[in-house]
Amino acid sequence: MSNNVYEKYDVKVIDAFIDKFARKYIEQRSQSNADISLLNQEQLFKNSGFDTALLEEIISRNSVARDFKREASETPAVLQDIYRSDLGELLMTYYFEEKLDESSRYIIPIKNITYRERDDMPGKGMDAIGYRVDGDKIEILLGEAKVSEQKKNPPDVVHTSGDSIYATQKKHNDDLDEVVRRLSDYCRRIDAKSATVIGAAILRIETKQMESCSLTFGCSLIRDFACVHAENDFGKMKSNANEFKPNKIHFSILSFTGKEIAETVQLFYEKVQELIK
Repeated sequence: MSNNVYEKYDVKVIDAFIDKFARKYIEQRSQSNADISLLNQEQLFKNSGFDTALLEEIISRNSVARDFKREASETPAVLQDIYRSDLGELLMTYYFEEKLDESSRYIIPIKNITYRERDDMPGKGMDAIGYRVDGDKIEILLGEAKVSEQKKNPPDVVHTSGDSIYATQKKHNDDLDEVVRRLSDYCRRIDAKSATVIGAAILRIETKQMESCSLTFGCSLIRDFACVHAENDFGKMKSNANEFKPNKIHFSILSFTGKEIAETVQLFYEKVQELIK
């Protein structure tokens, strides 16, 4: 019996949704390894009026990029649209960390949104890496998120384009050495508890102990209610699922209702800018 999961969720785009995810976004973008509120306890600048509250405000404000095309009422090109891409990644990590039942959730220690190389460009590489532990078994999540309002089922980002969900996940499935390289880099940047789990997974994959370490290819496709198809939009990730055995696929379609993607991203952007002023 297959352990693959294919499901569609309707996401109501209302004010509370926009506010919730704008706040999550600012929190992730401005996350710091240091607890800024404690920095004034250091003695180095004790007489210089070191204002931690002001510092936190400045860091938060400067961690969130302005989209000058949107400011000029222009539509950014899809490949350069940071807020469209980031909203997709934000929803994917929320889905796998919080939307699933507790026994099925993953821990995603750090987010691409937080540590991507440039604040004015969409993130590159794997969209999310997570894990969960069941006894002595480790399940590694390799997440890929795409956003598409293309009126085609499935849209090209599922299995047609060169960087489609299918092409990306198939490459990971077929090249475990590359997976180990990605996990190794990730392991250097996470907390000790998570690094222990990811480190154990690296050792098991490297030494071919796959009976105690499995991969789940997490896929999230953000769609408009006007063009989504609850079956066809899974594309080759469902019709060619056998290619990924013995690993698993967990594919969620998150379909906006009430507002379409372009309007939702615009509202998300405006709320983020409003909250950081």
